[in-house]
Amino acid sequence: MHSDSACGARTPEPLPPRKLASNSKLNVRTQPVLPLPVANKLFKMRWWLCLFGIATIFATASVQATKIPTVVLELNDKFADVMNEGLWFVKFYAPWCAHCKRLAPVWDHLGHALADINSPVRVGKVDCTRFMNVASQLRINAYPTIIFFRNGIQIPYEGERKKEAMLDFIAKSSGPVVAPLETAVRFSELRKTGDKDPFFVYIDDTVADGSAKQGESDLFTEFEKTAEQLFTESRFVRATSMKVFPTSVVVPNRPAVVVFKDGGHYVYDATKYPNLTKWINAERWPLLPQATPNNIASISETGKLLVFVISDLLDRSNLTDPIGQFYKIAKEAAILVRQHPELVDDFQFAWLDGPTIANSIIMGSMPNPDIMVFNHSSYEYYLSPDSPSKSNSHSIVTFLQMIKDGNIHPQGGRAWSQRIKRMFYDVTTNVYDMFRHQPILTVCLFGVPIAFFSIITYSIFSADFSVDREEIYPDDEDEDYDSEGEQPIDDGKDEDKSTRRRRTRKGSGHGTGSEASLVGSDDDEGGDSESDHEKAE
Repeated sequence: MHSDSACGARTPEPLPPRKLASNSKLNVRTQPVLPLPVANKLFKMRWWLCLFGIATIFATASVQATKIPTVVLELNDKFADVMNEGLWFVKFYAPWCAHCKRLAPVWDHLGHALADINSPVRVGKVDCTRFMNVASQLRINAYPTIIFFRNGIQIPYEGERKKEAMLDFIAKSSGPVVAPLETAVRFSELRKTGDKDPFFVYIDDTVADGSAKQGESDLFTEFEKTAEQLFTESRFVRATSMKVFPTSVVVPNRPAVVVFKDGGHYVYDATKYPNLTKWINAERWPLLPQATPNNIASISETGKLLVFVISDLLDRSNLTDPIGQFYKIAKEAAILVRQHPELVDDFQFAWLDGPTIANSIIMGSMPNPDIMVFNHSSYEYYLSPDSPSKSNSHSIVTFLQMIKDGNIHPQGGRAWSQRIKRMFYDVTTNVYDMFRHQPILTVCLFGVPIAFFSIITYSIFSADFSVDREEIYPDDEDEDYDSEGEQPIDDGKDEDKSTRRRRTRKGSGHGTGSEASLVGSDDDEGGDSESDHEKAE
């Protein structure tokens, strides 16, 4: 006999798994056993996911570790105490401003570029949502606003939001108003950029002892006064000798003011232009500059009509393209106008990168390439009668001569009809641009308010405002008052009258059957009321 039987215990036989699962009263869910190849694939996938997560963590850590520290100073309200000391180039921004966000990386690159050349100009930024005192003191009402502070003088920057344009602005704003021109090397450096950035030179005429003549002093005073107004946009230098210039530069009389641009030089003629400031303002633009929304107003300060050549930044130098061919023709016409004694003082050429600005002026569509003449002061424009494919340099000059003679009538203007038309054009154009660039955001911006007001309008016009008399005068509030305004004693007769009034109102909206039921109920109510009176007596 076995030991387990001696103890009185019997080992139960194991049941099959299926039978145990079927006979068990517990609702136990067993996970299915995956085949071995599938399990191996899942194990490899989990392994690769773990490796990917670890690599992502290390990559994020390496990016944060290699992030270049910024040299842009975070300024606060205390900047108002030091803004008049030294040179500052400060951006006033708001964190929610989209233009400020696009400018942020350019601003950091600008700070590093100035730090690399050890510039004395300090670059900073002010969050106007946090430090409102300095923003209100400087009257900041638009974001971003960029201001250059030069020893207490505030110079707003309204140029392009590009690093190269801002570096050029800083170089002009931080330097002397009238810089000395002492060597031929320095003149060669200035001459390299003269085609895009004209510069003005005041040439001294000194006597043997080095003292200045009286005539020279008066001319230089006017020259320096003009330089103080335009030194952030143009360069002004002073030469004490003709040795710094090449032999091709001939100045008949000294002292003199000379402008170098477009590969040549032009001497100021006081007999033809009595106002030196007006002459400098007219000559500070090259032969064919690029017109942008930021500098159109500055170009129009010359007092000339603007000849816009609609072109393209990339295709204007491609002579095999129609845009490049027309740009070459327009440049030749600009040279002819420069040599024309009657047209040079009336027209200033400029080229546009695309027809966007021209479309805004005419409130329509302009082809590319094409040419138009624009008067910024009156907002009138002239369109050429010749197609671009049939135009040449002489036909463009003839077109300008016809405008000067008054043979072509202007279009547009600032009349009320044009202003209303421009208002609708600007609204539709802005909405179209919003839908084209941010369709989802624009749908949310306009769809939510429209849906909200539509629901309100529908609710107002579909609501039923008819009110039943019973809602205004409930049955339990029907009481009679005597002539003296006192409530009478409630007796059976008064109760009968009120009951009769209720029966009359209720019976008016029911059929014959309901009327019979109401009569029966009234009889019962009358009997009850009589019995109540008998008991009272």
